[in-house]
Amino acid sequence: MLDFRQRRARRAVVIGGSMSGLFCAALLRRDGWVVDVFERSPVELAGRGAGITVHPELIAALARAGANTAGLGVEVQTRIVLDREGNIVHRHPTPETLTSWDRLQRTLRALVPDEHYHLGETFAGFTQSANGATVQFQSGRSEMADLLIGADGFRSSVRAQLLPGLVPDYAGYVVWRGAPQEAELPPSVLGSIFPHFTMYLPPRQQVIGYPIAGFDDDIRPGHRRYNFIWYRVVDAAALADLCTDREGRTHSFSIPPPLIRDDVVQAMRRDAAGVMPHVFLQVLARIGKPFFTPIYDMVAPQMAFGCVALVGDAASVTRPHMGFGVSKAADDAMVLAAALAEVPDVATGLARFNGNRQPVAEQIYRHGRKLGAYFDVDIESDALRRIGQRLRQPEVLARHLAVPHFLANAEI
Repeated sequence: MLDFRQRRARRAVVIGGSMSGLFCAALLRRDGWVVDVFERSPVELAGRGAGITVHPELIAALARAGANTAGLGVEVQTRIVLDREGNIVHRHPTPETLTSWDRLQRTLRALVPDEHYHLGETFAGFTQSANGATVQFQSGRSEMADLLIGADGFRSSVRAQLLPGLVPDYAGYVVWRGAPQEAELPPSVLGSIFPHFTMYLPPRQQVIGYPIAGFDDDIRPGHRRYNFIWYRVVDAAALADLCTDREGRTHSFSIPPPLIRDDVVQAMRRDAAGVMPHVFLQVLARIGKPFFTPIYDMVAPQMAFGCVALVGDAASVTRPHMGFGVSKAADDAMVLAAALAEVPDVATGLARFNGNRQPVAEQIYRHGRKLGAYFDVDIESDALRRIGQRLRQPEVLARHLAVPHFLANAEI
């Protein structure tokens, strides 16, 4: 790596304080950059225990950032598929590590000093010149930087200024989630599905569960949690109703979990009783506040614009079936830092970053759509329809859903 720290350290402003923003900040700081992260939330972020599949790219980025990867998550060895009665109809050996959003967020947040992590600052816009970018915030604050990074998620305000016509597309289904405590689950759950990556596959639905770390990253038996996921097909009209809160306001894209109506949750529980094996119903019964997220996808045709870069979900929103969202953000940040370490000119470095990452983003986007063909929603080609039919075979889905090294084995 060349040393470009001639008279002053280069400065980066990162919009968005979640995973992709933290990875960028931690990795650039290791290379001598001064980095300030601006997060619109007035309080520290929390992930409600969402589960994350660990990929090699994630481990590499954490190690490069100087993070401790020991005890990163819960190790599982086997995938099982259940039938309606809860019997195992397929078993597939798949050693993997399953971690949680909050475990990773705490690890990365510790690498960014508090004085460089700014809460309650909402991005308002930017201008750029040959000297860098000037960033404006709704508070009236203004910041100058050599590099501006849009890491502000799938509804990115930075992307909206750069590519105003590009918005994520609704995939036609949602995912319900929750993560009850291991200690609250009955012996029938702990002895059957808890130790495994477990799937139940009714038509146009997927129910998935696996163990993750408990509070304070605790991976001791008895102190872990169980990540519950239920994908359901929901048309656009029904989604609008699901995203309407108690006051009658309909939220675009998604609804904050605390605003989900009680009748929506009750209807979900009734529907679950009609389709799920009893062992999964026992898990769902112990989730006090389940929440849902609509599934979207989108890929930007460009990830670098002069001295501005898009990373993570701001650059490409992929369906979550690869379990690769956080690993993609980590890999974006690794390639970005490496490209900027190779040349003194930010624009040249970002052009290299774009040439490397944008084709990869396209590949991940296409692979997510292949896995989403399982649900038989808005199938745009006969080839995708055939892929969807193959994925409805338990032995095929078990080999392709959220597996490590999926980019090296992307054919379905």
